Amino acid sequence: MLPKAILFDMDETLLTNTIPIDAAWREACETCAKKTDNFKPEELEHQLNIVREWYWSDPERHRLGRLNLLRARTEVVRMALERLGCSDEQSSAAIAMDYSLLIDRSLDYFPDAEDTLRHLVKKGVKLALLTNGAGEVQQQKIKRFGFSRYFPVRLIEGELGFGKPDRRVFEQALRILDVKPQQAWMVGDDLKRDIAGAQQAGIYSIWCDYEKKGLPEGTNIQPDKIICNIAELLSL
Repeated sequence: MLPKAILFDMDETLLTNTIPIDAAWREACETCAKKTDNFKPEELEHQLNIVREWYWSDPERHRLGRLNLLRARTEVVRMALERLGCSDEQSSAAIAMDYSLLIDRSLDYFPDAEDTLRHLVKKGVKLALLTNGAGEVQQQKIKRFGFSRYFPVRLIEGELGFGKPDRRVFEQALRILDVKPQQAWMVGDDLKRDIAGAQQAGIYSIWCDYEKKGLPEGTNIQPDKIICNIAELLSL
């Protein structure tokens, strides 16, 4: 039986990029390198991978960075260029902007995602969208992909002042939908923010492992259910 309500994450749960992130960074580096001889694109790409992993690994940097992605990406490129002995603010801004445009243009629904939402709505399941990030950016995605058709409740970190895994996000969604924790599911791709956050609020958690990689080694977070295609929700 489906629950009375399902809470969904948005990015990398319902939406994904059709161009791989590494490929987008590579293209942005190569485009900028054609206009300057200050760096070699393959060397910058290598340094970017190192800086990106460091930058987004810290929870507080992650929180601040996702609220202004363009600024965070520009800072990451600037640091990568400095590792090559190159201080080039113009190139930093250009590469970050090119990457952002590439990623934005490649954004689309996961296969079966929109059909699954339609089926859930027809079955009378109450839906809520819980997404971290800046209010304006996430609202643009909501409008672009017509999420208001499926989600009467849309909670955005940048508008609330707090985001997942803060249990207040989940509790607010439940309160608006007028359901109890045991009557809801949370579906998301982020083990810490989506899964652990939901479990702290007493909500059944479903982890999206679309790449079929399995749980990371050493994690202490155990989802209640793992799916590899979002359409599996209809047959749980």
